Amino acid sequence: MGKLDEKKKIKQEALLSSAFKLFTEKGINNTSIADIASSAKLAKGTFYLYFKDKYDIRDRLITKHGNRLFENANLALEKSGCQTLEDCVIFIADNVIGQLDQNQALLKFISKNLSWAIFANIRIAGKDNMNCMDIFEELINKSGRSFKDKDLMIFMIVELVNSTCYSAVIYKSPVALEELKPALYETIRGIIAQFETTVPVGV
Repeated sequence: MGKLDEKKKIKQEALLSSAFKLFTEKGINNTSIADIASSAKLAKGTFYLYFKDKYDIRDRLITKHGNRLFENANLALEKSGCQTLEDCVIFIADNVIGQLDQNQALLKFISKNLSWAIFANIRIAGKDNMNCMDIFEELINKSGRSFKDKDLMIFMIVELVNSTCYSAVIYKSPVALEELKPALYETIRGIIAQFETTVPVGV
């Protein structure tokens, strides 16, 4: 990397770090582009060299942190010895929940701003640029089982984990996280069972 590229990377990272800090402290609606640039000690015009608007930098932040969450979960999964589809999906969910429980500012940010479109494009390092949906597709294929509406199945699991764990971690409501997990994981098993079909998909 040349000196110019290195300087650009440093500026971009400064903007990302400043935006994350301000978004988690003040919220996106209460944060301006001028705030982000000022916090990064850069001119406002510099912001637009890297991002279209504050929603673009928000999406980049979610993707960046999401990549890391699922990369860590996938690395742990490869060492886990999980055999069944249900156990693998629950392992990934549990790992991501554990990471977010340790970083509640990140949990608040992701839970409020994660869209399905962004989730579906989160990349997993070391998997030839596979994304989250590719990972789940791979797990389903390895199971040798057939499912209808696979994207909808994963969507329901992701939304369930996102919404229930946010309340359990942040507010300990309706129960604390460890009390929630058994019911949550049993529900994930139920969702998978609901979408499984004995008829080969596409026939």
